[in-house]
Amino acid sequence: MRVETARLVLLPFTEGEWTRIASGDRDGRAWADDYPTDGDVLLASLGLLGRAPAPTDAEPWGPLQVRERETGLAIGGAGFKGPPDVDGCVEVGYGFAVSARGKGYATEAVQALCELAIARGATAVIAETHVGNVASERVLQRSGFAITSRTDEMTYWRWDGVPPPALT
Repeated sequence: MRVETARLVLLPFTEGEWTRIASGDRDGRAWADDYPTDGDVLLASLGLLGRAPAPTDAEPWGPLQVRERETGLAIGGAGFKGPPDVDGCVEVGYGFAVSARGKGYATEAVQALCELAIARGATAVIAETHVGNVASERVLQRSGFAITSRTDEMTYWRWDGVPPPALT
């Protein structure tokens, strides 16, 4: 399984990569200086426990490591939190190293995941952000998501297959 965009490559995590992320073993790794993030470490720990799905071409419903296409450096993670529910909705999540933020990488990755989800039969993509996480809210807005509900702590989003408006 491999997802490519203009500037990114999204690949499944291998067990070896999860082991190195969880242990902090950077030796010989093509990682950004501030990768992995705390979220990547948590995900790697879950993966090693068998609690994170392994995406495949036929069933892409799991986490992917995000690498810059040009440099090959791992800069974050993006993917699905599991398979589509009974209504066909699948949840997307993402997180990037600080050095990779503000470059449009998250938006690019999320848009690619939305296209992949619909191509694999999902009816919609959902996401959630903490209230006040303006950067993440902008990623979802730029990707064509709409707010479906909000609590004091969380905002819930949905994308129904409508391409985002062109960025100018």
